Amino acid sequence: MLHKTEITKFLAEFHGLSTDENSINKLVRLYWVNPRKKEQGGLRLTTAGFDALTNADVESYLIKFYDLIDYTSQLILQLDNYMPCPWYITHKSIYVFNDHMAFQLALFSGDLQNFCRVKALTAQQKIIEAKTPSN
Repeated sequence: MLHKTEITKFLAEFHGLSTDENSINKLVRLYWVNPRKKEQGGLRLTTAGFDALTNADVESYLIKFYDLIDYTSQLILQLDNYMPCPWYITHKSIYVFNDHMAFQLALFSGDLQNFCRVKALTAQQKIIEAKTPSN
């Protein structure tokens, strides 16, 4: 999995921007909603980040919502933990930059709450299985 610093450096190189540490740190704050380093997730894009990835011809996948979504902070935090790729959300759709993730979201018909619920249950099951001694 690529981390946001690596993605940001790629975008800086693609757009002909400086790739020194100070410049990359500034771009990280510009491109990502959460500029802090995380082992997993944390790849929600700002509008500037979405535009930079799109202009770099990185393939994105659009999943439209059936109804306008009034997403909550809790939903955004859950998505931030479960999305292993860059993503950008509006009230009408979500863009992801990974075909596997796009397929999963399409299977849920863009129902983000149900998607997060299943991801949480799967993660919980993995924890239980890890704690259970095998015979």
